Amino acid sequence: MAAESGNHCYCQERATNLAFAETLKDLPPGYCGICDVCGQPGHMRAHPQLPTTGSWCDEHWQAMLASPGITLDVLFKWAFIAVTVIVVITAMIRWL
Repeated sequence: MAAESGNHCYCQERATNLAFAETLKDLPPGYCGICDVCGQPGHMRAHPQLPTTGSWCDEHWQAMLASPGITLDVLFKWAFIAVTVIVVITAMIRWL
């Protein structure tokens, strides 16, 4: 999809910032990045599950949105559960 896809990418920045546009001069119009997976023209966007930015073509962006990933809140929840289990087991061992 060569048109600006309305997905909070950097296409508008390319249109308004000449210095940024110069760095993307080898990309076809309507794109603002190169897909990190396949190397095709894509859009630079914030990762949907991690605090980072990358570039993905529409195909790989949709695949990433469809796959459930580990988010920070899930990671913290499992870490809390693991620490709680360790504390309870330690307390039970000391009690015996």
